[in-house]
Amino acid sequence: MNKKYTFLLAALFLSSLCACRKELITGLRPVNVTVKLDFDPEISAFNIPMNDLEVKLKSLGTGVETLVKTNAKGEAVFEKISSGSYDFMVSKRFSPQEYQRLTGISVESDMVFNSGKTNYTIKTNEGNYQIPMTLKRGVQGKWVIKQLYYAGSDLYDGASLRDNFFEVYNNTGEVLYADSLCMMFVYGRLSTTYNRTDLLQPNGQFDWTKAAGTEPSPANANEDYLYAQAIYRFPGTGKQYPVQPGQSLVVARSAINHQQPFTNKNGKVYEVKRPDLTVDLSKADFEVISTPALAPGEKGSEIDIPTPGKTSLEVIQVFGKNMMMDNIGRVGYALFKTSEDIRKWPKYAEVKETSIEGKTLYTRVPKKYIIDAVETQPSTAGRRIPKKLSMELDAGFGFVPGGSYSSQALIRRVERIENGRKILMDTNNSSVDFEWIMPAIPGGFKQ
Repeated sequence: MNKKYTFLLAALFLSSLCACRKELITGLRPVNVTVKLDFDPEISAFNIPMNDLEVKLKSLGTGVETLVKTNAKGEAVFEKISSGSYDFMVSKRFSPQEYQRLTGISVESDMVFNSGKTNYTIKTNEGNYQIPMTLKRGVQGKWVIKQLYYAGSDLYDGASLRDNFFEVYNNTGEVLYADSLCMMFVYGRLSTTYNRTDLLQPNGQFDWTKAAGTEPSPANANEDYLYAQAIYRFPGTGKQYPVQPGQSLVVARSAINHQQPFTNKNGKVYEVKRPDLTVDLSKADFEVISTPALAPGEKGSEIDIPTPGKTSLEVIQVFGKNMMMDNIGRVGYALFKTSEDIRKWPKYAEVKETSIEGKTLYTRVPKKYIIDAVETQPSTAGRRIPKKLSMELDAGFGFVPGGSYSSQALIRRVERIENGRKILMDTNNSSVDFEWIMPAIPGGFKQ
């Protein structure tokens, strides 16, 4: 055998050996992932066609999105998927006419069904994946959360978190009344790690059936309830605060012009070096003053100052000494309305606590009263936490890419315009319904 041929064989052998060794070490053989869809039992009996449902796969590592349509069995097959973390999302909208044709049920508005899995880990050395997902009917409300400005502005050149606000919107063609409408900040896990895994649900979120509370936790504590970190309620006796079709209400942490210097209760002046980084909230419809809701003897915040001529929302459940919107994006937000006495609803400590004495408590809120809900998450994929909102409330989540103190806000997309009235997108999937803007636009829309 000549030397040239011997050298070639040796090179091929070494190359093959290296490739095999790399495969054994890294396990980088891609796998196929099959998503198997079905509909919620309430409509699955109608045998709705399962083909041509579009499933989106998003890599949290690269941001690359892949769309695959289902076959007649409701299966979407993603081929040669590498190791990593992924989001799976699917949404199906039926017009009233189409829904009645398929089910025989008459409805007044579009019916939207969603499903998804977030931060799902694929390991390519464990064989192909079969992932079942159920499409659930989304909650459709007349009120929607239009804008969330939780990130705040620069600590030194802006207004920090003093300029936080949220905005609610009348997404109908009729006059609505904001009286007694409640905004809750939804609580759950705040970190990616938790030492007591025995106190978690399979999805990684707290198992509230194991929480100590003012009354025993029910068996349906996870499925039928949310847990409020804070609750703020619009004032009024029924018809004091009308909101016209296509109009909104802006609720500020402090309803002042944050582009100007601010003076706290002790006379300390906070300068704003970059007014362009923050917002003018002097025209906000309401603000939130927490001091009156604090425990007797508890000192209020030095910056929790009522603005002359502005009305505060009623603080049903206080969290902190100001309206604290989590600037990292780890809480959820939900609108609800009820005639019940919310203050008498049961409260629970975080699941790791064995007693409620001296602990922060979270109000149990029935999901049947939820009108609209939005999940937010940290901007960095590696910091994302298990969802607090179930699929029928929000199949996705929103985030501002700049993260904390970025002057960025989440704002709902405009779906269409009818007779000059903007109808906002409401698919119960915040990954679809929202986009980010900078700076925030209190009462406005992204151009």
